[in-house]
Amino acid sequence: MKGNFMSIAKVSSILANRIRVIRNSKGWTQQRLAQEINIHPTYISRIESCNKLPTLYIIARIAEVLDVEAYELLLEDEKLNTSDYKKKKIINILKESSPANIGIYFPLISALHKERNKNRKRR
Repeated sequence: MKGNFMSIAKVSSILANRIRVIRNSKGWTQQRLAQEINIHPTYISRIESCNKLPTLYIIARIAEVLDVEAYELLLEDEKLNTSDYKKKKIINILKESSPANIGIYFPLISALHKERNKNRKRR
């Protein structure tokens, strides 16, 4: 049964790339990530070079310290750029926010939305 499933090699490649990209965006080395999750740095190196497929526990720990959802480590780049994904991400941020933070976010989002609508009308 083939279906639309990804090969293990493809999953490993996507996972390796996402971990590397997110880690680099935080300015972290492989050493730093390894320290954060209490594993040997060569393990991270092997994951990022597609030589090791980590356990679900390690994937969950990596996601936790990189401050992303575990499933996001398995999304291909083009899926991360869809507007549906971005809307869900914003909604999740708002759901997890305190009332004080929502009080900060709302005027910012409203101002951005208003400015965007102004620019659309000028065209």
